[in-house]
Amino acid sequence: MKNRLREFREAFGLTQEQLGKLIGASRQAINSIETEKYEPSIWLAYDISKIFHKTIEDIFLFEESERKSRAQQSRGVV
Repeated sequence: MKNRLREFREAFGLTQEQLGKLIGASRQAINSIETEKYEPSIWLAYDISKIFHKTIEDIFLFEESERKSRAQQSRGVV
């Protein structure tokens, strides 16, 4: 899923490790989210959004994702 996590993290002057500590995740998890290799749970996305005082939709760009949603995959939508 496309996201603006790196942009917000750097604007706040945080390293991946610092952000991870604030939300209870590893630096590797933050890196994986930023590089679109991992989609965070709704609770993790919520915690991230609270750190930056933004909505989940401000950080995670659902409409721009090329990956099909799980619902689309289960229905066989192409």
